Amino acid sequence: MRIFVQDVRPVTGTACGREVLFIYDEEGDESTLVLGWDDGTVDCIDDRNVVGVIYEARGKRPSEVQPQLILRVDPSQPEVTKTRFGFETLPVTNLPLSYLEAQLITGEPEHLYLDPSEDGSPNLHIIVSIRSGVGEAQQFFDDVLKEALSVLNLGRDSYVVHTTTSDKTVTEMAASILLPRANKGIAQTVILLSGDGGIVDIINVLLSAPHTPFFVKPTIALLSMGTGNAMANSTGLNLGLTRGLRTVCRGARCNLPIFKCTFSPGSVYVVNEGHDTEPLAISSDSSLGTVYGAVVCSWALHASLVADSDTTAYRKYGSQRFQMAAKELLEPPDGTASHTYQGKITLFKTNKDGVEYAETLETREHSYILGTLVSKLEEKFTISPHSQPLDGQLRFLHLGSATSADVTKVMGQAFQGGGHVDDEKVTYVPIDGFRIDFEEEDSRWQRICVDGRIIRVGEGGWVEVRREERGAVDLVADIRA
Repeated sequence: MRIFVQDVRPVTGTACGREVLFIYDEEGDESTLVLGWDDGTVDCIDDRNVVGVIYEARGKRPSEVQPQLILRVDPSQPEVTKTRFGFETLPVTNLPLSYLEAQLITGEPEHLYLDPSEDGSPNLHIIVSIRSGVGEAQQFFDDVLKEALSVLNLGRDSYVVHTTTSDKTVTEMAASILLPRANKGIAQTVILLSGDGGIVDIINVLLSAPHTPFFVKPTIALLSMGTGNAMANSTGLNLGLTRGLRTVCRGARCNLPIFKCTFSPGSVYVVNEGHDTEPLAISSDSSLGTVYGAVVCSWALHASLVADSDTTAYRKYGSQRFQMAAKELLEPPDGTASHTYQGKITLFKTNKDGVEYAETLETREHSYILGTLVSKLEEKFTISPHSQPLDGQLRFLHLGSATSADVTKVMGQAFQGGGHVDDEKVTYVPIDGFRIDFEEEDSRWQRICVDGRIIRVGEGGWVEVRREERGAVDLVADIRA
């Protein structure tokens, strides 16, 4: 851990060719670089907007007087301009050493500078998911990411862009490019402008077939463009205002923990806003439908609200769509009581001797159930406060039969730092896995959510969730102390 005495004394340097006094005011997440100009005016650069600092003459030995560039994302207000994001470079010299220590992009991030394949095709891929969230991905690529890569000497011939044209674009790209090259031992990186769904699509393709002894996990560098952005919010990608671009440029590869969901025969994906279904991939070792995830597997209220809000009409409201759908489920328009979900829940745990055992919950009535590998499902919705970034521990959260008022109260506590886990009505424990045996007749209450994908389990069906030991991808993250 680095320890130094904060120094806010002015440092004389230049910015855009003009003399300036720099003061780095370090206040945790609100640190600011103050620029005092020779005409008496002052500008401020918020750390949350900064991607990093590079030396203009890259490859030369750094010094504080060598010309530098501050790279930053400028998130504009949509009511002021049609452009949501912009990218700026500010040429400077003699930045404060404490600012350089905090912001310098050292060397060339190995996940961005990759050798091409034998045929000369790049192994750096960019996926632009144009329907993710409220549709910001294309504009962010055009006006921010492309410009940032150019500044980092990654020109248009250094990467391949894949723009989604359907819900199948990511899976088709992963199956035709990522999986075959990974099995040949080729290092690949995907800069993913998407939500959590893009990650789960890639994972499921990579784990759908056997791996050769040469398999090299592709790397995912996530730029959060989804609605909940659980992975980004849980790993710190969204701490600033760069949508994760700072981490893409400054982070390192970390293994992404994964869980495996095995479903009873007859289970199907629910697609096209609930109008159609598609078959699940069949596991070669069990001959059963299998879905992999990295964020959450849920049933009851959480799965229902995700499924009900996954429509064009709801998506325009961003993350507010989840609360809107939850309100309709907890307070049905016809005045009836909210649904109580019926089923048998079994938890798999390990005792102090390292022996696994099964524990069945006494209640068969449920309001809220999930297992998760992350801490946050939305920016301010801390569902699992004990989870640490990429720690690989599956945790189970359960609320039994409860009134709408009680459910609303408990979930409200999750928006206040995760205080719901201290409620006596809530079960919150680390587990090895869990199983749900459904006792529901109506297909509406048989829906499971896996990282935003909806699976319907047939009457009398079941799902079992376990940690997946095989690695599929690395995630670029910055989880240093």
